[in-house]
Amino acid sequence: MDRLPLDDQFLILLHKKIMNKRGSARRRAKKYYMDQYRKTGIIPEPLLLAGKGIMEGRRCSGRRRSIDERMKHRFIEMVKASSDPSSQGFIFITQKARTIKNYHRWLEEEFGRPISLSALRRLVKAEGLQRYLDQPDFGEEKPPKHCFKSESVFDLIQVDGSAFRYLKVRDQNGMWRKPQVIEFYDTRSRYLFVLDIYFSETSLNAVDLFEQFLLSTPFPRKKIRLRPDNAGGFLNLKRVITALNTEYSQPDGFYLEPDFARARTPRDKAHLESSHRSLHHFEIRIIKAFADRIVKTEPGYLFTNRKKEKITVTFLDIGLHELRQKRIIEAYREEHNTTRHYFAHDGKTASWVPAQNMASFLDKASTFSFDPSHVKAIMKYGFKKIKVTVSKKGTITLNNQKYYVAVGAEHFSRHKGTPVYVSDLKDKLFIFEYKSDGMLIGEALRQKPYEKPPKSSELTFEANEVEQIAAFLEQQNMVVERAALIEKHRKGLTLAVAEEIFNHNKTRYDGYAGKLMQSPKKIGTALFNAFMLDCERHQRRNHVAPYASLWDRQHETKRDVHQ
Repeated sequence: MDRLPLDDQFLILLHKKIMNKRGSARRRAKKYYMDQYRKTGIIPEPLLLAGKGIMEGRRCSGRRRSIDERMKHRFIEMVKASSDPSSQGFIFITQKARTIKNYHRWLEEEFGRPISLSALRRLVKAEGLQRYLDQPDFGEEKPPKHCFKSESVFDLIQVDGSAFRYLKVRDQNGMWRKPQVIEFYDTRSRYLFVLDIYFSETSLNAVDLFEQFLLSTPFPRKKIRLRPDNAGGFLNLKRVITALNTEYSQPDGFYLEPDFARARTPRDKAHLESSHRSLHHFEIRIIKAFADRIVKTEPGYLFTNRKKEKITVTFLDIGLHELRQKRIIEAYREEHNTTRHYFAHDGKTASWVPAQNMASFLDKASTFSFDPSHVKAIMKYGFKKIKVTVSKKGTITLNNQKYYVAVGAEHFSRHKGTPVYVSDLKDKLFIFEYKSDGMLIGEALRQKPYEKPPKSSELTFEANEVEQIAAFLEQQNMVVERAALIEKHRKGLTLAVAEEIFNHNKTRYDGYAGKLMQSPKKIGTALFNAFMLDCERHQRRNHVAPYASLWDRQHETKRDVHQ
């Protein structure tokens, strides 16, 4: 440094002095030192001290410190002693009166000279004295001004999805797509009930994971708020919640309350959003576990606080089904639940194990478990909803196909059309009330022969009674006309009665089939028509008016009582 020309030494030391300054402060300091150097030809003393690492302004200018060591120690002693009633170092001062201005005045009186108030404020920050100034008088702790409302275990369950950032896998069509994880998360214990991977947040995927959530753990008999976000797939859960409450809710007992997060408000699910950071870190462990399946890597982009960052995306030759089989996502859930983490609660940071926190609550609570058969039935609510109208004749037209209401005809008007929502599954429709949380109120069967092939679906549901009767008749080589069968079912035809009628007339049907020299289809149609005539005779012979049947039951009951 000493070998350099004086001008170069000046420029180097000037840069070191002003490199941490910004804006007008930087410009003023640069002009000041350049003017001094130009007038005197000597490097100013503050720049020489900056070269030795001394950057304090007062020391560089040659002035003494505004607060010496004696004042500093006395001020710290005052603050600490005034917040402790048992201390003899200073009088106890109530928390509201512990202001820096009061201590400033007492210090000036004690030392007999002016003291910088701003220097005392800097000292409070440097020595961490603010906690003594804010310490309450009677030991109770003041809640922080800005923190989330405290919740009990099972009070609030948060639901959200998060797309992977750093990897892509193949979908069922062989295309590259980023998986998406959907989670159910307890706010208080931070327990992760369930999570699974999908390619989108559809209604069907949301209901599928909701089914896993209901079967994952016992539930306390209390009101539980469920908070998904406002994605389209999650909005469909309103119907599922209504159906569940209808079956299981009790006064002062279990009740599931929909408490959806506000649109574009991530802070409503801040606890779950925070956990997504560790999920994204876990992606790298997935890539490491399947390093032999890496096909390629490509650049990708990540948007954080509206800033575009370039990242590397890895392509794995693997599907979601294999990922589930390897239980690698389940391993992440178990690791989260059984490991001690640091969480923020009531504005303070504490550590606990989520599984232990959840277990201690359930041990003391009155709990129950859901019936798997009932839970399975709610999957009907997971399909896409379409608005249609049920005609006064009990038919629905959708995609140029005609459907006949087979179950729940009593819910629809016979005088005008009834608006409803329907879900299309294979060759039938599930019918829902015309509202956002509408329940399942009926089913409609598609007219045969089909103009288009029925949709394929891996999900199967219990067949309604009309389908069961139709399946029985088709096993007997009949060609079933659904509209006619539905009409007979409305008039009281059951599966047991259908079997009885067929068995009673089986010999006659076999005789018809042997005499008819037609194609199997025409023979099946003739047998079905004969069966319909037999059903009509049976219903006509055994028909009893509803009011008469009720009167007979009441009369028999009274007679039994008298006897």
